[in-house]
Amino acid sequence: MNKMEYSAGIVSKLLWFVETRETAKLLQENSYSEIEKLVVEKNLYHQNQLDRVHREFNCIKKRLQALPDELVKELIKTDVNTAKVIVFISTMVTDLLLFEFVYEVYRDKLRMADYELKDIDFNVFFTNKSKQSEKIAGWTDATISKIKQTYSRYLFEAGLIEGTNKDKKICRVYIDQDLRNILIRSNMEKYLYAVTGER
Repeated sequence: MNKMEYSAGIVSKLLWFVETRETAKLLQENSYSEIEKLVVEKNLYHQNQLDRVHREFNCIKKRLQALPDELVKELIKTDVNTAKVIVFISTMVTDLLLFEFVYEVYRDKLRMADYELKDIDFNVFFTNKSKQSEKIAGWTDATISKIKQTYSRYLFEAGLIEGTNKDKKICRVYIDQDLRNILIRSNMEKYLYAVTGER
């Protein structure tokens, strides 16, 4: 696995669950270049601007390419709730800071049976990271605030929390055996544990 850099680029991206699943379905019989053409011609992502379509496609492509084929196939055939978790995992695989937040903060909360995710949890995380990384230390408060909002939205849309305001309730997501087995077989246990609170 390549050493990822910290990035604030996530603020311009959404979870894009429906679009990611649709792209994964198309991928079974089309190449990425063919899918991109279809997405543009049929406006499958329902975007008004062409540059946005390409940006969204490239992000979804990167996320899907970061997953093992077996997991992409699981994304297509599994139930909606499990599919959302898979898409969320794809965002963690492609964004180091998001993964670290989920693994270090969300997972710890689950482990301690503390089901409230508060502003202070985000603040402590980013304060610690800014001490470890010059890059993060250079981000403005506005950037960090946007990242917090983005993380909250992702967690909410993936079913990992309820509520997106100040008081967020952590939900224990159900991970079916098929998904669990694929993640373990693919040496992706850390992503499994991040969302289940295990280990």
